[in-house]
Amino acid sequence: MTAQTPQKHIQAIITASKYFTSGRFNEAITACNGVLQRESGNAHALHILGLSHLNTNQPIIALENLTKAAAARKSDGGIANSLALAHLALGQIDKAAAALEKLARKGKLPAEGLTTLGDCRLRQGDPKKARACFEQALKLKPDLPAALVNLGEALKESELLDEAISHYKNITSTFPELTSAWRNLGLALQDAERFTESIAALEKYLADRPHDLVGLKALGFSYFLCSDFEQSLNVFDIAFKLDNDDEEIWNNRGLLYRAMHRIDEAKYAFDMALSIDPNFNTARLNLAQLFHDTTGVDAALELMNEAVEREPDNAKIHLKRSEAYLLEGRIIEAWDDYRWRYKKPPHYSGLREHPFPQWAGEDLSSQTILLWAEQGIGDEILYSGLIPEILGRAKHVVIEVESRIVPLVQRSFPSARVIARTYPADRQFKTMSIDYQISMCELVPLLRPNLDKFPPPQSYFKCDEEQRNTLRQKYKKGAQNNPLIGISWHSAREKIGWLKSIPLEGFRPILSRPHTTFVSLQYGNHRQDINNINMTLEHSIIEDASIDSMKDLDTYAAQVAAMDIVITNSNTAAHVAGALGVPTWVIVPRLGTGILQWYWFCSGSKSSWYENMRIYRQTDWHSWTEVIDRVASDLGEFLDR
Repeated sequence: MTAQTPQKHIQAIITASKYFTSGRFNEAITACNGVLQRESGNAHALHILGLSHLNTNQPIIALENLTKAAAARKSDGGIANSLALAHLALGQIDKAAAALEKLARKGKLPAEGLTTLGDCRLRQGDPKKARACFEQALKLKPDLPAALVNLGEALKESELLDEAISHYKNITSTFPELTSAWRNLGLALQDAERFTESIAALEKYLADRPHDLVGLKALGFSYFLCSDFEQSLNVFDIAFKLDNDDEEIWNNRGLLYRAMHRIDEAKYAFDMALSIDPNFNTARLNLAQLFHDTTGVDAALELMNEAVEREPDNAKIHLKRSEAYLLEGRIIEAWDDYRWRYKKPPHYSGLREHPFPQWAGEDLSSQTILLWAEQGIGDEILYSGLIPEILGRAKHVVIEVESRIVPLVQRSFPSARVIARTYPADRQFKTMSIDYQISMCELVPLLRPNLDKFPPPQSYFKCDEEQRNTLRQKYKKGAQNNPLIGISWHSAREKIGWLKSIPLEGFRPILSRPHTTFVSLQYGNHRQDINNINMTLEHSIIEDASIDSMKDLDTYAAQVAAMDIVITNSNTAAHVAGALGVPTWVIVPRLGTGILQWYWFCSGSKSSWYENMRIYRQTDWHSWTEVIDRVASDLGEFLDR
């Protein structure tokens, strides 16, 4: 209060404040207006008036009053925070941040103001700065709910998902009444593909907030991802009764119906989502995938073209359209769209900006070319199959790949110079005389523009034969005549691994084959799964703890090469075995899931990339039973030869 504020005005402001804190906003507005009629610049009255209008969904009037209050008291962190909240209510994120930044630099923002600034940073796409704001707020007020919850979001947006989950678990343990933390924990666990835990957290949240649409949609989707279709549909029905005009609910019902093979209902659900919001391209792309699987690629592309027209700068949509072409082997038609991978957020980590001209097919007979790898390790292995053709054209070849694969690539292509990828790029490139550079992936449209240009595949990797023989003898010990069958069943690939992975228990028809020795080629720690199934098998799966493919792919390649046959889902094991020429049976998701990797194409049992590979295609989404039974039957014939 200023020295000039009359006592009756002070009392009126106190009364207005009491009205505001008790939720009697209209009465607070009346009281503040009474003060302002006599003292138009009273910052306290303007502040309460602005907040009252903000709480009665009048953000424009709120902003007007809070701007005046902030001008009158420029160093008041509380008023600055309220002004920022008004800007946020109007979607003015940058202005909201600007209202707080100066006081933040001076250390004059309260914990609430720092939390709001952190919220702005999150919305601006800067989770690192957001995290700093939330941490600073919690130093001032350790139990501030918004800062506690939003810090978890900053961790999650910083791609520190495990840390975010641990943070939320700590919050829910210490402050179990903080319901939004349970919701965010459930969403984070869903992102981590820990769907059963996600369901438990979301159900805990919904016990207090049974009508929360965000929680219901997330819970229904987690049940869907667990293949519990009946329970998923029950949850979506509850959400649907609360809001039957929610395009996300219709879209999720469409996904559910598609997985249940209720195709007409799935189409209707996607159509309803689009009728509610014609710009909801998520539903449009899901409908396109449904059409690709059931009607044909042309119907799918028509929808994808419309999606691109509506969002021409959306990299994800371009990539989805490229996948439709690629799955059909229409590589040249796909490639302009596929190059949008370099623009896909978050920033594409595979792009290497080497300062050499990109090769576009020029004569290399007297030239040196740098080939560099991108994407995952499986992709690096796949595209390495194009290296022999470049070796036959160029005078010198330099290859840059992930460090784990350097020994294997160097042994396989001894005439090339192989360098481990570093960030930033290794300095030795500056001393080399390199004429051209190109991503190995970008060799595809130049060397394999369509399926007719694929030559008969040949193996191209060479393992350490001494290691291979040693490991084969080790696994053969005690069962000399048994064939060695390598198995792998899990994919840890973020977001899509759950659709590519097969529960080890699902391999039981294969593992029950007598007179065989099974060896786990699965990367990561899956010891519990192996121990559980070993207790019920006549012959245990061998797990060689001395081999860690996450650190040493050269030894892993020798282990794979020691097998008589490899049976695996779509993961690194498939690519290593294929490149080595080991007989390999790879089990891939069905076309309609949207998860089938393009290089398996959409039909056929032979691979265009690997000579001794047979492709087994899933027939029922969310069920591996039929395809596993086919593999088990064919394995019997294979071993009986």
